[in-house]
Amino acid sequence: MLDHFPINAADFEGPVLVTGAGGCLGSWTIALLARAGVPVAVLDLTEDKRRPRLLMTEDELAKVHWLTGDIADTKAVMLAAEASRARAIIHLAALQVPFCRADPVAGARVNVVGTVNVLEAARKHGIRRLAYASSVSALGAVEEGVMATLYGAFKHCDEQVARVYWQDWQVPSVGIRPGIVYGVGRDQGMTSKTTVAILAAAAGKPYTIPFRGGVSWLHAGECAAAFIRAVAAERTGAPVFNMNGVYADVEAGVDILKRVAPEASTTVTGGAFALPMDRSDDPLLQYVGEYGRVALEDGIRDTYESFKTLLAAGKVSAEKLD
Repeated sequence: MLDHFPINAADFEGPVLVTGAGGCLGSWTIALLARAGVPVAVLDLTEDKRRPRLLMTEDELAKVHWLTGDIADTKAVMLAAEASRARAIIHLAALQVPFCRADPVAGARVNVVGTVNVLEAARKHGIRRLAYASSVSALGAVEEGVMATLYGAFKHCDEQVARVYWQDWQVPSVGIRPGIVYGVGRDQGMTSKTTVAILAAAAGKPYTIPFRGGVSWLHAGECAAAFIRAVAAERTGAPVFNMNGVYADVEAGVDILKRVAPEASTTVTGGAFALPMDRSDDPLLQYVGEYGRVALEDGIRDTYESFKTLLAAGKVSAEKLD
């Protein structure tokens, strides 16, 4: 699936610094950049390369300039931008919904202060290519029209801060609000359960997805490719775009999974998400150009087959399916 996404090294004028590269989206992002021959640097809290290793060879990983530091530490972010000689930044470091609920102060430090640090690094180092991950949660709940989670509130704040950085200092940025991301490496957060269900099917285990109804099915590679396209050219302003991939019921995804793997014992329970995950991706596509959209059946099939291979190699485990 990595070869599906059109990344051209000639579009880049120097290294790309990726924050949060140890996570799912970060892993796909550095894998795509490295495969295309783009110089890659990483700022992550630890040297945990477990998820990148699901997608990259050791030779590919060895070429990545991996820096450790806290995204909420202004000095660490500034040093990373300087040491990497970055000419573009893709900011993906974040704490997701359950972690923000468990520790609101840490959530604010990582998700808000961390984003301010990245914007400030771009300002101080003259970096004109910056993309950051917001979230569909930043739009609030459909019915109430207000934030449903601290995570969403923090991401909404990030969007406003980015706009002010353009207004006051002409620091350009592109914000992308991913919906529910699925694919290899997605194993954390309350919306990871569609991916966990695919892993369970690959391992021959039953699994119940704890939500139903219409959701976005956004393949991790597609999402990563869009972030890369966002920094493939200099931009102006601070636009923010929705990105949902394919909008379909959870039940429809399960039906596809059972066609791919007839032995799958996957069920659905619970209620629907009160988030607007049916927004069009067309404005983003028009802005950044083609990034390689993934049909739902293709994405589920590839994820299932990848998990089968990774399970056989002992690189992932289905012993604990949360």
